Amino acid sequence: MLNSILAYVTFNIKALLKNKISFVWSIALPLVMFWIDKDAISSEVELIYWWVYMVLCSYIYGIGLYALELRESGSLRTIFSIQRSSWSFFLGNLLTQILFCIISIGIFDIVVIIAKGFLITHILFYSIYTILVCIPFAFLSYVVTLLPSVHADTIRTIFSVVIFGMFMLLSTDLAINRYNPMFYISQMLMQKTMNNLILYSIVSLVSIALGMLGIIKFEPGSNERR
Repeated sequence: MLNSILAYVTFNIKALLKNKISFVWSIALPLVMFWIDKDAISSEVELIYWWVYMVLCSYIYGIGLYALELRESGSLRTIFSIQRSSWSFFLGNLLTQILFCIISIGIFDIVVIIAKGFLITHILFYSIYTILVCIPFAFLSYVVTLLPSVHADTIRTIFSVVIFGMFMLLSTDLAINRYNPMFYISQMLMQKTMNNLILYSIVSLVSIALGMLGIIKFEPGSNERR
C-alpha cells in the first residue's frame, strides 16, 4: 500500500508542477491580503487566519474536488484498473497536499518574517500546527464525491465564492462572522480553551467519519452518461 501511496504522490507532484499558475496564485492572493492588513497584525498567532485559508483551499481543491474532477473526466478508470484502492488514492492525495501546504505556506512565511520580523521558530510551529490540525477537514472534503449528479465545475465555482467570502469576513467585526465556519476553525486553533477543544474534537470526529464514508463508497466510474 505504501508503494501505491508514493506512486500517487509522485503523479500528483508532477501534475502540480505543470500547473504553475495555480501554484503561484495560491501564494499570491494570501500575500496580497496580508500586505493590506500587515500593519494591524501584532503577533504570529493572528496569521492563523491566512494559514487556515491556504490549508482549507489546498485540502478542498486538492483532495475532494480533485477526486471529483478525475472521476468526471473518466481518467480514474485507468488508474484504478492497475490497483483498485480508494484508500491509497485518498492518502496519496492527502500527503501531496500536506507537502504542497508546507511549500506554499513556507514561501508565505518567508515574506511575513521579512516584513514583520517575527521569530522563525514561532512561525514554523504555528504553520505546521495549522496544517496538521486541519487534516480532519481534508477528510470532510471527500463528502463532495457522495453528491449525486454534481458537476466539478459547479462545485469549484461555489467553493471559490464561499471560501474567499469567508476569508474576507475574517478581517471584519461584522456579526455575520458568527455564521462563518472559517472564523470558528481559526478561533479553535487560536484559543485553546476547554470548550474549543471539545468543539474541535466533535467536529473532527464527524468530519473524519463522513470522509471515511466518502472514501469507502468512492467509485472511479463517472456518473456522467456518455
